Amino acid sequence: MGSSENVSLNRFGQLLKRLRVSASMTQQELSAASTVGQSTISDLELGKKRTQRDYVVRMDAALAARGVLLGAWDASFGEGGTSAYFREVAEAEQTAIEIREFALGLVPGLLQVEAYVRAVSVLARPKADPESIAKAVQARKNRQELLDKEHPPAFTALLDESVLLREFHSPQVMASQIDHLIAQSYQPRVRVQVIPLKAEGHAGLGGSFTLMEVPDSGTFAYVESQETGFVLKQPEVVGSYDRTFAELRSAALPVSESRTKLKEIRGNIT
Repeated sequence: MGSSENVSLNRFGQLLKRLRVSASMTQQELSAASTVGQSTISDLELGKKRTQRDYVVRMDAALAARGVLLGAWDASFGEGGTSAYFREVAEAEQTAIEIREFALGLVPGLLQVEAYVRAVSVLARPKADPESIAKAVQARKNRQELLDKEHPPAFTALLDESVLLREFHSPQVMASQIDHLIAQSYQPRVRVQVIPLKAEGHAGLGGSFTLMEVPDSGTFAYVESQETGFVLKQPEVVGSYDRTFAELRSAALPVSESRTKLKEIRGNIT
């Protein structure tokens, strides 16, 4: 078992224990309610091993975790093709209170439609086989279930206008993507704001990044490059990204005006 899997198992075990304690259940009580052996629950909490997905489904239901436990399991051990370096972020999404993302190159993953995911995946890995691309698409779909939960995190997406002007082989890719952004902008826990091209030299030209607030862990920053990504937790670094996000939000159009801009760009796609 590799070191990255050990880390994922330990994080999952900590989450399982936290949810069990929050539900005021002992391991024996969770075992009885989920029909999962107590020894399995103990091993999971200690980060000793994986288990069957169906067991996680039953524990999630018994703990009334609303998909949090299952989402964390799928993010780490599902067949969706989540990159190892992204697993900590994908797991953290499941319990996040707030997610703030600035996008300079691509539409944020939580808001991508299938055609967009597929097009971007093929461009990034032109030699990948169809099965690998299908796994990438499924992984993105699994992550996006987060916003459909009963109590999703507050999600703010700041989009540099250039992201919306990118062209693909089929114009329908970006057309369907912008339609989805417009629809999501009406969701009560989702804010989509556009930073117009005329915002000279704005603070985000250094690249895309994500800020995520997680219970008991505070806020961390995540930055990603072509081949890898980094979770940054140093207070001074997180504080710097937080200030940059605030500056970017000041440069962005308000939500209603951003929606108008989205519709304007959509109307120019033929």
